[in-house]
Amino acid sequence: MGNRTSNGGAQALPAVFGRVQSFRVDDAVADSPDMAEVHRVLTTMRLRFGAALRQLERLRYRDALLEQENALLTEAVVKARRFAYHDELTGLPNRHLLLDRFNLSVALAERHDQHVALLFLDLDRFKRVNDTLGHSVGDKLLQQVAQRLVACIRASDTACRYGGDEFVVLLSELGGKGGAVVVADNIRAHLEAPYLIDGAQITVTTSVGMAMYPVDGQAFGDLLQVADLAMYRDKARRPGTPSTSDSALDATMNGASVVSLLDEGDERVRAAG
Repeated sequence: MGNRTSNGGAQALPAVFGRVQSFRVDDAVADSPDMAEVHRVLTTMRLRFGAALRQLERLRYRDALLEQENALLTEAVVKARRFAYHDELTGLPNRHLLLDRFNLSVALAERHDQHVALLFLDLDRFKRVNDTLGHSVGDKLLQQVAQRLVACIRASDTACRYGGDEFVVLLSELGGKGGAVVVADNIRAHLEAPYLIDGAQITVTTSVGMAMYPVDGQAFGDLLQVADLAMYRDKARRPGTPSTSDSALDATMNGASVVSLLDEGDERVRAAG
């Protein structure tokens, strides 16, 4: 910017102006015929220097405002980019970022002959927390769940808040299903430990479903559906959780070709299409 390159000269203006202001004509030549012109020139210089100083102050003020506005815009852009790929409440990656990382994980898995797992998690009876303790407590519970999820996985994995009280965990660079089962069991144990929120101790159970790439599918949507259906089957079998009728569950299963169940080892249940 032009005013920045000439900053040294601009800073010297007050000193120059001070010397002009303090200039006095020697009394011995004060009545010289030429002094009227000298006084006129000095007065003009003083006025011009004064105007230049005022303009400099205006430019400095405008520059400060522009820097402040630029800082605010930069902060807004950073927040917008973050919220485009992260959940606002928990700070976890959202669906868009999860899909990007899934595609990257799949590319690495194909290159190194590895597997990828999707875990679909749902907090059982979370609505009861909101209804009895309020949505503020429910939000804090979700935030603590997010923190525990991140603590249970590696930096190369991804925990995503998929919506409401549903979370999806992407496990990359796996040698097989056994590693994913270990992580899933560890996650369940950590999420079901008591939470202390606003003086209230809260305990929630978690239903978990799992799908493995490439065994259970290759497309993200297909694998997510497999994990989602496996989660509902897990929820129906857990004591003390709302059960799903067989007819409703079967109707839901009709659209799936392969379902991986967390507690059935490598067995895969194929539903009629």
